[in-house]
Amino acid sequence: MNYQDAQLKLLAYVRSQIRNGELTERGFARRIGISQSHVHNVLKGVRNLSPNIFDLLLNYLHLSLLDLVPSDDLEAHLLSRRMPLRSPEVPFLARPIGPGMPWPAGLNRRKNFPLPFPSTHAPANLAMASLIADPSMRSLGSSDVALLDTSPSRLTNLAPQGLFVVERGNEAILRYIRPGAHRYYLATDATLDTPSDWEPFPASAFAAAVKARVRWIGRERDRDLLPQRGRFLYDPISS
Repeated sequence: MNYQDAQLKLLAYVRSQIRNGELTERGFARRIGISQSHVHNVLKGVRNLSPNIFDLLLNYLHLSLLDLVPSDDLEAHLLSRRMPLRSPEVPFLARPIGPGMPWPAGLNRRKNFPLPFPSTHAPANLAMASLIADPSMRSLGSSDVALLDTSPSRLTNLAPQGLFVVERGNEAILRYIRPGAHRYYLATDATLDTPSDWEPFPASAFAAAVKARVRWIGRERDRDLLPQRGRFLYDPISS
């Protein structure tokens, strides 16, 4: 609603009060301190309603600007203000990742997913991935999707709870990484608590093999929920 709409609403209310006999032009003009002819011309649309007289009318009638807004419009506006804004969308990798699937060479920009955290833009280093079911990773399902961070900083924080996309042979799989004295180790959900079962990984190939750090895991079917359901493995705002 703009100022002109508010004027029209207020004048319509005053006219209805006069038609119903609750007000007269003369009495109304006397109470707000202006001439009857001026009130008459304003109500007929011959004269404009100045901001000063507008405020006098509101005060006399014990109204506020909110009283001039239709309740349906007010509720719709409040609802729109409460609803979270849709986040920018991130493209998917060209192919799913998981057992038997190599690391994709590019992106499928025709398929996107909203960022699961507030942001004004989608950083270029982020990509979504569809996940193939991995029997060794019980916490992941075939309908899961993951937000991946492919920036160089992916290697700087090997947090114990972190999941990483590791290219091993001709497949890109999700694994936990544990550093050792002379090599790294890959762990799964099944072996996480048994270090003797961790898979050794040569340190010389580590940087090239770790393709991404998993920032968030959710389900593709929840893409239209605001915010999207899922779990963060790292602070979404951190690098």
